[in-house]
Amino acid sequence: MKIVLITYAISWLILLAIYIASRFKKNVDSSEKQPWYLYTIIIAVAPLAVLLVPYILISSSIKEKKEKKLAKEREEIEEQEKAYKQRAIQDFNAALNKPQEDHSFMHAMNAQTLVDKIKEKDYDSFMQYLDHLSLPKGASLLVEECRNEGSGDISKLFVETPEGAYDLKIWNYIKAERSIDGAWDAYFLSKAWHILPLWWHANYNRRIYMYSDGDVNSIHLSHENDAERNLIKKCIKPLISDPTVVKSDDRFYVQCCYWTDFGGLIRETVEVSISTEGKVSFKDIQQETLYRYECGIMY
Repeated sequence: MKIVLITYAISWLILLAIYIASRFKKNVDSSEKQPWYLYTIIIAVAPLAVLLVPYILISSSIKEKKEKKLAKEREEIEEQEKAYKQRAIQDFNAALNKPQEDHSFMHAMNAQTLVDKIKEKDYDSFMQYLDHLSLPKGASLLVEECRNEGSGDISKLFVETPEGAYDLKIWNYIKAERSIDGAWDAYFLSKAWHILPLWWHANYNRRIYMYSDGDVNSIHLSHENDAERNLIKKCIKPLISDPTVVKSDDRFYVQCCYWTDFGGLIRETVEVSISTEGKVSFKDIQQETLYRYECGIMY
């Protein structure tokens, strides 16, 4: 639109220049009349040219102010997010030094059992092992496997309601026990899609969770020779820590290691909030790269 207005303005200025030049030419009779359409064109286009400059200045100023406002809002949100995560890490570290409630200490074993069930595609037993989570009576937690088509697809967890409805918003139905075990079960389920079948480009999201240093053997490094593979595994083994779950005030923090061929050994910290009614929400707090690795595969 702005280009059209500028074109009209330039055209009008050219016409105006021609008109003025013709009026002041010495060889032109002062009594000679100009064509009627010339005045029509000038009168029609003149307001456009007169208003063009203020319009451009005002619209540019408004646009610039909007962009500055949006940039400022984004910056404020980023700062708030950064401050929130810093406080969360401080709370997590402080909670590590405080006595925690008694719990089963079965995180790693339960998680590995679930991983095995996923590999066997025994999806129906999810909730059997996540016994600190619950669903409404008659509802089921099921898996829709990825479609092997297109450029990439992930498998999805969904809830089948007692009425037979299909809903991907599983946390609208699943309730968690407000405890360390409940927080761990909720965390594991929220990350399960990284372990479920993935198709093509979605494999960039593939993770192998490291629940103990023994899980190093589940890493398959295909582009290195035996000596290089053994060296990498030897390097990362002492970096792996058991899953940690702590409570700080009304929130829980889960820290767990995982391996990805497109980043290496990562330790993530996730905040898990569980309301008194059992409703769960999550917030990723930190991703620390303990050992950097890139397999070089391009899907």
